[in-house]
Amino acid sequence: MNISAKLHSLIQEKNTDLDSSYLIEKNKDGIITISKNGRAVHSKYNINNECRKSLEKINKNKNLLIIYGYGLGYILKFLLENINDYFNQKTTQTLKIVIVIEDAKLFKYSYYNIYNTDNKNVFFIYKDDSIDYVNQLIDYKSINGINLVILPSLTKEEKENANNFYSEILADMEKEISNIFTNMYFENIWTKNIIFNSEFIKNSADISILKNAFKMLKALLICPGPTLKHSIEIIKKERDNFLIICVDTSYSVLCKHGIVPDFVVTVDGGFFNSLDFVYENNSFPYLVMDMACNKIIPRNINSKSKIIRFTSTDNLGIMEYIKEFASISHLTTSNTVATTMIDFAYYLGLQEVLLIGFDNSYPFYQRHIKHALSYEYMVNKINKLKTYESYYFNTIRNNTNIDNYPPTEFIFESQIEYFNDFKNKYSNMKIKRLTYEAVKIDSIDEGNINDFQQNNAKEKALNIANNLFKENGSQNIKEAYINLISTLEEFRNIILNIYNNLNNNPDNIDNIYTDTINIIKEYQNKVSILKTILSASIMMCERGERDNKEKLIFLLMESLRNINYFITRISIIIKKL
Repeated sequence: MNISAKLHSLIQEKNTDLDSSYLIEKNKDGIITISKNGRAVHSKYNINNECRKSLEKINKNKNLLIIYGYGLGYILKFLLENINDYFNQKTTQTLKIVIVIEDAKLFKYSYYNIYNTDNKNVFFIYKDDSIDYVNQLIDYKSINGINLVILPSLTKEEKENANNFYSEILADMEKEISNIFTNMYFENIWTKNIIFNSEFIKNSADISILKNAFKMLKALLICPGPTLKHSIEIIKKERDNFLIICVDTSYSVLCKHGIVPDFVVTVDGGFFNSLDFVYENNSFPYLVMDMACNKIIPRNINSKSKIIRFTSTDNLGIMEYIKEFASISHLTTSNTVATTMIDFAYYLGLQEVLLIGFDNSYPFYQRHIKHALSYEYMVNKINKLKTYESYYFNTIRNNTNIDNYPPTEFIFESQIEYFNDFKNKYSNMKIKRLTYEAVKIDSIDEGNINDFQQNNAKEKALNIANNLFKENGSQNIKEAYINLISTLEEFRNIILNIYNNLNNNPDNIDNIYTDTINIIKEYQNKVSILKTILSASIMMCERGERDNKEKLIFLLMESLRNINYFITRISIIIKKL
């Protein structure tokens, strides 16, 4: 029996035996019923009819069933004995039943005297078990809908708890599904970027060459936040005595003031991030580039800077594939380009860093990118654009009495946990921050920029990097992509053949649908770039209530669309390699 630790512990306790508030009786059919404080837990007349009525609204296609309230277990027993009346055969193969026990004493009595089951798809939890525990039991990717059944005898408060529980599960499922489709969307973009950026692998160096290479040095880590303005003059004056690492959106800001950074970090840079590199022509020593960054970035700086490559998405299908042919190390990154810059500094083994323009706690919210060329481009060229600060401001102002931009703590509340973990996460590197008029973050100490001057720091750092930097030269990436496109074309021919012969087998659609899913899963293993994308397509089919022919056509068309998408892009990069 799948039973939660909390519930198991309760039924072991002696004080969970039935007491005088429970009255055991038999109904007219000789079936045991119980009253609790004078309230009947089950029907005294026809329990089977009670069970049918409780289960009558079940949707046969939804494969997660929550039964809130167990009583003596008659509803579950009736359901399992008549399972084919409530779920179709395909649904029963993946069906999960979660029973929420509202009364541990009743459950214990039923378990030892009336009914228990060892069905592996049935999970018993207590009403006080956390929703996180429930989430561990359920793989929401395989869930295509939720049914809720409530024990009829529950009190009004218990029924409210049941509906709240159902809403929480539903919200978590939708969040998980949303994440899957979000990842599918971005994985498509990242995969395309990585394919195009493969052109620069042979002319770049893997980030591993710099691991712990700067142990005796300090650095300025620069974002383009409003407080950067307070540091510009001293950075210009003492430029040679500072090692400067900055995010991509700081590059143009620094160059405007005659400051050339030593390392510029870019991750999955979008189109607007790339504009900083389009409109700014200054050379700089090193671009530290996530392979998934916008393809415009390495293309525009390739002749002006040396590239150090890494991946922040080690489990991405395309990365799993090309890492067999080229060294691309994983940099454990946090969430934004700013925090990735901190992760990079930690990777270098730096002794101490100072965050400048890192204004997530700026007292009156200002979008930091407003200093960058991309922001100017958006405002000047797209005058109908409603910027993010306007959305934030209007949303919050409509629910409060304030007329100014709200304190950033309200907006960046989700990042509090990240800041609080700073000292543990980066235990071997001291992190300080320039605050000025920005709100202080308790977990980051205030710094003084003068303490970060080191004689000829720039020259020392670049000498180390130049001595370690080594281009990869010729590698068999081209051969890798030729093999990949060959497998994609093979897969495309199979899918096309299934599609072209659909009308020849109208009575065999169900089998063709099942066989097609199995073929797709086979080629997902052969062609890892299709894993997430086609898994999402299969999930959409499984969650839908269309007939199998409609699902099959959708699945075939989605597969073809994605196959052709990647064949086209791989064909382009093969010509450049």
